[in-house]
Amino acid sequence: MSWKKTADWYACCLADPAVAHAAWREHGVAVLPLGARFEAVRIPDALAYAAVESSADRVVDLALTLALEGPVIRDARGRNRYALVEPGTGEDWQPRSAVECLGHGTHLGVPDIGRDRVGPGRALYWASAPGPGAYFCRVAAVRLLVRVGWARLAEGAAR
Repeated sequence: MSWKKTADWYACCLADPAVAHAAWREHGVAVLPLGARFEAVRIPDALAYAAVESSADRVVDLALTLALEGPVIRDARGRNRYALVEPGTGEDWQPRSAVECLGHGTHLGVPDIGRDRVGPGRALYWASAPGPGAYFCRVAAVRLLVRVGWARLAEGAAR
């Protein structure tokens, strides 16, 4: 599967996929509705840094790529990462503080498939780009990452 087919899959979140493709061409980002094709777990940077035990974004991005085995979007301005997960994940997600699963009624800025690093005017990028047919992170791995991050933050606060 090519990058084009992956982009087409995400673009189909909209009634007119051409609107997403136009937004990617013009702005590098398309705003897509969540819930029908995918949902997103919002992971604050502080939690990701704690889980990976690094504050170097490239290190964290690589660690999440290996651990979650799926697509993750980074919003450097908002200081969050969004692990894309299969629809329905939010139904049994146990939110804890700032970590929630976003679904129906929510929209997410999704970068152009080729946007894989932060840069001037590029606060939104793929920390872990979707691979061929890999549209979702493993939910169990996302849950584990969140638990490890919380445990390490609590451990640091106890010191």
